[in-house]
Amino acid sequence: MKPEPSALIYVAISPSLLEEIQFNEVLPELRAQARVECWPGPGNPPQATVSAALQQAEILVTGWGSPPLPELVNWSPQRSPLRLVAHTAGSVKHFFPREALDNGLLVTHSNESLAEAVAEFSVGAILAMRRQMFLCMRRYAARQAVPSYTTFRELPGSTVGIIGASAIGRRVMELLRPWRVKLLVFDPYCSDETLRTYAAERVSLLELCRRSDIVSLHAPVTPETLGMLGGEHFMAMKDGALFVNTARGKLVDAAALLRELQTGRISALLDVTDPTEPLPPDSPFFALENCVVLPHIAGHSLEARARQGRYAAEDILNYLAGRPLRFRVAPERWDTMA
Repeated sequence: MKPEPSALIYVAISPSLLEEIQFNEVLPELRAQARVECWPGPGNPPQATVSAALQQAEILVTGWGSPPLPELVNWSPQRSPLRLVAHTAGSVKHFFPREALDNGLLVTHSNESLAEAVAEFSVGAILAMRRQMFLCMRRYAARQAVPSYTTFRELPGSTVGIIGASAIGRRVMELLRPWRVKLLVFDPYCSDETLRTYAAERVSLLELCRRSDIVSLHAPVTPETLGMLGGEHFMAMKDGALFVNTARGKLVDAAALLRELQTGRISALLDVTDPTEPLPPDSPFFALENCVVLPHIAGHSLEARARQGRYAAEDILNYLAGRPLRFRVAPERWDTMA
């Protein structure tokens, strides 16, 4: 007779998110290997419920809406049965204290799933903006003349500046290969090997802005990246250059960007904004023909949601089988992660 599974998996996400990321579809496979308990709802589990689960569970599944776990600051394998936290979303910094990772707690995340979606979106945004799709849509609906053909630019031969060779930034560079672009990278932590992989050139942030036809922002939010793009960077951009932000609004001096956009010299697509998201309806950004503001949708897709659940389940099964974790959060990368 096969022994009963001993490890307890507690799923600390709402029933609606469980369905959204299709984690319910992998539950039978997990139940074949371990005991599984799910928060029944309604809504997200409260802090007290998750704290109680930590006293019994070997594996905790978290996601958007799960409460933070500050008590893990004192985690150790001697004090707790918990061994793995499988986070079904991207950023983990506001959920788990770094001390737990330093002490050996295993944490995985599904950031790679979101990175795939955001990278594809970023390339699509570049193509749409360079070919004036949004502006033509506005003018066509208003029965106005379309822009001159001289403002419609193809991608081959362009210089693309990537700020942040993150999981997203690297994927954007990979997706741009067929267009034979020149790649510039600003990222103090990017290895020479990564640059060689993408035939990219390492440059300063100001030089990247000065030389690029397209500037695409993919840096994480850290103390050193907050407000990293200011007036001198936007003023340094070429006439006709494009700025795309699918990272976070707080990386940009919004007032400086607005001033430069109002000159008409450059254009921008902003999927994220600051100081508020969404911007108020009377925001001057909405009045600009050369700026497209979107509601933080770069990571949204049916496929991305399904991957989030699948990637989390994959590493839970890896853990239970004693295999290496594919999506482990490495403590040494904590400071440079989003």
